[in-house]
Amino acid sequence: MYTVLIPLIEKLFPWVKFRIPVKERVIFLTFDDGPDPETTPQVLNILKKFNATSTFFVKGQSIPSAPGVLVQIKKEGHAIGNHAFSHVPLWTRKTDAVLEEIGKTNQFIEKSCGMRPTLFRPPYGKFRPGFKKLLESLQMQMILWSINSRDYVENEPPQSIVRNVLLGAKPGAIVLLHDSGKNVRNSLQALPTILANLKNQGYRFASLGGNRVSSNDRENFK
Repeated sequence: MYTVLIPLIEKLFPWVKFRIPVKERVIFLTFDDGPDPETTPQVLNILKKFNATSTFFVKGQSIPSAPGVLVQIKKEGHAIGNHAFSHVPLWTRKTDAVLEEIGKTNQFIEKSCGMRPTLFRPPYGKFRPGFKKLLESLQMQMILWSINSRDYVENEPPQSIVRNVLLGAKPGAIVLLHDSGKNVRNSLQALPTILANLKNQGYRFASLGGNRVSSNDRENFK
């Protein structure tokens, strides 16, 4: 149902990216809720085997417990986005609290790996219209998704995660995945199958940060 509604939602919120308009067979994998000192490096190893780059939306509070992981993410050519500090429902919080959640995470990311993120994904994918001006003031772009793998659902089996992604695969799709959480083991099992199937269909995998994306495609992020 969510996928069917995306064209309507895009018209209502044109400042939010749910997918990237590209003609090439490119898919944008994204991973939420890390970094995790154990599972994020496993995700990175799988991605490397398939020559795939992606985007990691990280929680600020998780950064100190995963030393060196953001540096590894950056070094291996992936993009890093802001997923707020404590994964609270920001759409219910006052503007000052939202700014603190985003700003504190930006500081942690910059201190950890020397880069300041320009991409933001709100916890649970929920926001209110007022976020538009808030993010403009921070020079940040909100990124949601067009394919929900549902890998965050506890006990969601690997085969269902794979099916959820493959059924929605289209050029320019943004895929929601996770590198941390209660169901991360099943996510790790599903990821190689997802990558192998999409690669066999002629897809390549790009980050939302611009690397491995052509100059024409990069214009879509402005």
